[in-house]
Amino acid sequence: MNRTNERGELAAGFTTFQQQTTVLLCIIIETGLGERMFDQLPLDGEGRSYYPKETGSRWDRAEVLVVVKAAPQPSAAYGDTVCVAGIRMRDTGPEWIRLYPIPFRSMEEYLKFTKYDLITVQVKPAMKDPRSESYIPDRSTIQAIMHLKPWKPRHRYVSPLSSQWTMCGILGAQREGREFPSLAVVRPREVRDFKLTLHQGWTPEQMQKLKVNLGQEDLFGDAPKVELLEAPRFEGKYSYFCEDVNCRGHFQGLLDWELVALERRLKHLDDSTAMSEIRKKFFTEMCAPDRRPLFFVGNQLKHPLAFSVIGVYRSQSPN
Repeated sequence: MNRTNERGELAAGFTTFQQQTTVLLCIIIETGLGERMFDQLPLDGEGRSYYPKETGSRWDRAEVLVVVKAAPQPSAAYGDTVCVAGIRMRDTGPEWIRLYPIPFRSMEEYLKFTKYDLITVQVKPAMKDPRSESYIPDRSTIQAIMHLKPWKPRHRYVSPLSSQWTMCGILGAQREGREFPSLAVVRPREVRDFKLTLHQGWTPEQMQKLKVNLGQEDLFGDAPKVELLEAPRFEGKYSYFCEDVNCRGHFQGLLDWELVALERRLKHLDDSTAMSEIRKKFFTEMCAPDRRPLFFVGNQLKHPLAFSVIGVYRSQSPN
C-alpha cells in the first residue's frame, strides 16, 4: 500500500473517532467530569521516577499532565518538532512520559494544547529510543480535558516525583552503569546565575535538516512548510548546585519554549534591554529562594549525559 492511500484510510478511520470523542469531551467539560476522572488516579506516594522500557507496538490510552514544551528543534526526519514531557497518571501512581514527535507549528488548531493541560492521548513505546519514558503519540487522538491554574492545583501532581533524584545522583548512576531516568525533577540547593548570550544561528547540519523538508509534504501528511524555523535570538544557561552534599555545580542550557516565546515578544527591544527582561523573568522571579524552584531536566538521545533544564517550576507560591 502506498503512503498516500495509507494516510487516506487512517484519516477516514479517525473521522468517526473524532466525532465521538468531540461529543464525549463536551459532556466531560460541561459536567466537570474531567477533573474527577483524573482525581480518581492515585497521586500520593513517591510515584515511579524510573521504570523499565515497555515493549510492544500496542496503542494505549494515556492520561497526562503536560509540564514541558521544549523549544522547536531541527529534525532530519520531521523538519522541526517539539518534545513534550508530562506526568502520566497510572494505577500505580504518577510517572514521567516523553511525547515525541509533535510538529507544533503545523498542528491543527483544535489539537493544540498548553503547559499544565490535562490531556488524553493514544501512545505506544518508541522502540527506536531506548529511554523508557519515550512514547510516540497519535496526535489525532489528543484531547485537552482541562487546564490547571497556578500553582497549588499543580503541586499534587508534581510533588510525588520531586524528591527522588539529585542531578549529581542521575549523572553518577549513568557513569556507573546503573539505571537512571532521562526525565526528572531536581531541586536546586542554590541557583547561582542565569547567563544569556546571543544565539549563533543554526549550524550547517541543522540548516540542512530544515531544508530537507522545506516545500514538501512532511511525514505527518501536513501541508508543505514554506518558511524555515527561525533560530532563537538568545541562549540561556543556568548555573546551580543540586541538593547533593558533594555537588560541585551544574551548568545547563534552558530549552523551555517559554524562553523563545518571551524572546519574540521582546523583539522590539535592543539586545541589552531584552536580556535584562528575560533574566528578570527566569532568574529574579522564577528562581527566587522563597519560590523554592524545581527544575525539570531531560537528556538527549545521542548524548545521555547531556542534560538540559527543560522547565522551571515554583514549588512555593501564595496561590
